[in-house]
Amino acid sequence: MTTFDLLIRNAVIPQDGTDSPEPRTIATRAGRIAAIAGRDEDLGSATRTLDAEGRWVIPGAIDSHTHIGQLAPEFSHLPGMSEADNYTYETRAAIAGGCTTALNYAPFGQGSVVEAYQSGVAAATAQSRMNVLFHGYVMNDKQLAELPDAVAAGMRTFKMFMPYRGAEACALGGIGSLDHAQLRLAFQAIAAHGCQALVHAEDGDIVAHCTAEETRAGMPDLESYERGRPVEAEGDATWTALYLAERAGCPVSIVHVSSLEAIRARRALGYPAASLESCPHYMLLHTGLPIGPAGKVAPPLRGPELADQITSAVLAGEIDFFGSDHNVWPAEAKPNLIDGRAGLPGVGLLLPLLLSHLVFEHGLSMSRAVALTSTNAARKFGLTGKGRVAVGADADLVVLDTGRRIIRAQDLHSAVDYSPYEGMELRAWSHATVLGGRVVYAGGEFVGDDVRGEILNHRYTTAA
Repeated sequence: MTTFDLLIRNAVIPQDGTDSPEPRTIATRAGRIAAIAGRDEDLGSATRTLDAEGRWVIPGAIDSHTHIGQLAPEFSHLPGMSEADNYTYETRAAIAGGCTTALNYAPFGQGSVVEAYQSGVAAATAQSRMNVLFHGYVMNDKQLAELPDAVAAGMRTFKMFMPYRGAEACALGGIGSLDHAQLRLAFQAIAAHGCQALVHAEDGDIVAHCTAEETRAGMPDLESYERGRPVEAEGDATWTALYLAERAGCPVSIVHVSSLEAIRARRALGYPAASLESCPHYMLLHTGLPIGPAGKVAPPLRGPELADQITSAVLAGEIDFFGSDHNVWPAEAKPNLIDGRAGLPGVGLLLPLLLSHLVFEHGLSMSRAVALTSTNAARKFGLTGKGRVAVGADADLVVLDTGRRIIRAQDLHSAVDYSPYEGMELRAWSHATVLGGRVVYAGGEFVGDDVRGEILNHRYTTAA
């Protein structure tokens, strides 16, 4: 009989067309799924056996939008908030939540994107308990000129910003936005290199004007903060970005979609190489909740009705994949809505929140949930082997527990000391997480803490 590295017995694997598939046995070898058989078939022995006991077994989540390693120097004295340990904390939080791959942004700045990427790779190589694909970015003309070197180094996706200016940009690590002429050139260059663009689509003129008005009024609550970044800003910018990307023939994703405006724009333009990413907080959090500055994020949380409409749009197939937009600011970085840093934590809750909300509350099939949490992102970003439970696929898997559990920040393993989801109820979470065929988390314990994930950009490196 063949010997495998891992057998997962009594695994229920999502299948299109049935809500109750028969349990199967999954066998892994050398980091990949080597066999899938009926539960009564004898596949032989394995170094380790895990009994799923009839639980769902799905691909590890792919978080398409994280900012691990994007740090605020004034908090570097806090545990998990420095270059030496941030990846350790945040990737542990991820695998405990069933997320095995992060599409993570290289640390933002106006300098060399290649140097920023290399810094991120070094930290992730030493510390990351999950797979990481680094997104690059283009914030100025020098970074656009550096694009060939960035591609040779292994980057294939490049983010561009439209809203950030002045003090707000400085507070977020020196982010720079491109004007429309620069965007046009950037789309052309990215397409010429066979790469993809990512766009934070909020119009800077609208945001600057509306935010100034709300700031003068004291910006007392999340409703005021949202008025400073109205849906028209997202709509205007999305139409522009999609049009310029289509003209350049550049594949593009509009990230962290917060309203229906981006959906309207994609429908109207009909550009097949355009994708839409959203985040759990645009469905589950809203301006009516008493979370104050803890809910500051850009684009902003919207009203309760719009949050429900985003859920309906997801169920209707209008959103392609999800990212947490995970940021690592501590609570003290958010003293008020004017001065507080924008960004929420959430990498460890991405999968549990989406399954709880979409599958258990709204009846989405598990197979469609898998598409939203892994398969679609894997296809969009060329992650061959990810996002499937199939022979030959990468053995990044999650065995799910179901029931009822209350979210507490202290249970999430992150360095971030708060959660905007505190007190909310989960219906599904990771019972065990498998990375590259090795059990790394099981029963609440990090049983494979010596395992390090793959830097997926290395698959594309062409630099000497």
